[in-house]
Amino acid sequence: MNAGNGPFGPVVNGTQIVFFEYRPNKSAGYAFTALFGLLSLAHLIYILWRRAWFFIPFLLGGLAETFGYYGRALASDQPTKVGPFILQNLLILVATPFLAASVYMSLGRIITSLDAQRYSVINMRWMTKIYVLVDIACIISQFIGATLPASGDPAAITKAKIILLGGLSTQLVALSLFIFTSWHVHSRIKKNPPELLLKDKSLRWQNYFRAIEVVTVLMIVRSLVRTIEYLQGEGGYVISHEVFLYACDAALMALVMLIFLIIHPGRFVQDARQLKGDQGENFLLGSR
Repeated sequence: MNAGNGPFGPVVNGTQIVFFEYRPNKSAGYAFTALFGLLSLAHLIYILWRRAWFFIPFLLGGLAETFGYYGRALASDQPTKVGPFILQNLLILVATPFLAASVYMSLGRIITSLDAQRYSVINMRWMTKIYVLVDIACIISQFIGATLPASGDPAAITKAKIILLGGLSTQLVALSLFIFTSWHVHSRIKKNPPELLLKDKSLRWQNYFRAIEVVTVLMIVRSLVRTIEYLQGEGGYVISHEVFLYACDAALMALVMLIFLIIHPGRFVQDARQLKGDQGENFLLGSR
C-alpha cells in the first residue's frame, strides 16, 4: 500500500486494488459535510412547514450527500480502509437519484395543480410513476456498482464499472427526456394558459418550471461527468483529479438543493390549492 500521495487501496493476493488515485482532501470533505447538513436541515423544516411529503426522497438525497462527504473526510486519514471508501462511494453516487425522484414528482404536482395535464406528452397517470421507477433502477444499479469494488476482486471491479455505467447512462437518458417533457408543457402553457392562470395571474408559475429545468440541467452535467469518469477508468484524467468531484458533483448538487429552497415546488402546490379553494368559495357566494 502507498503511504505517500497515492494511489491508495488494499493489497489483495499481491495486487494493489486502487480505491483512490490521491489522498482525499479532508478540509473539502468536512466543508461539504457541513454544507449538505445545513441544506438538509433547511429542507426538513420546509417539508414539515409546507407538508411537502413528496420531498422526502430529496431530503434522503441531501442526507446521503452529507454522510458521503463525511466518508471522504474519514478516507483522508484511512485511504486504504474499506469502510470509508464504501461510505463515500455508495452515498455520493446514490444521492443524485434520490434528489431526482422529488424533481420528477414536483413536475407532476405542478402540472396537476395548474390543471394542465392535457399538455403533457406522457399521460399524467403514468409520467411520475415511469420516471420514479427508472430512478429506483438507477439507485439499485449504483448501489450494487458502488459496493462491488470493495471486495478487491478484479472481476467484481470490472462488473461494477459496467453496472455503474449502465445506471449513469439510464439516468442521463431519463433526465434528458424529463427536461424535454418539462419544456414542452411549459411552452404550451405559455401559449394557451389554463383557466386557473386566466382567472388569477398572481401565481408565478414560470419560476417553478424554470427551477425544475435548471436543476435538471445541473443533474445532467453531473451525470455526464461521472459517466466520463467511469468510461476513462482507473488512471483516467477525471478520476485522478479531485476537483472534478467537487466542481461537477458536490457543488452542483448543493446548488440544486439551494435552488429548491428558494423556489420550492411545495409552496406552489400549496398556493395553487388555496387559490382554487378561494375561487370555488367566491363562485358559491356569487351564485347565492
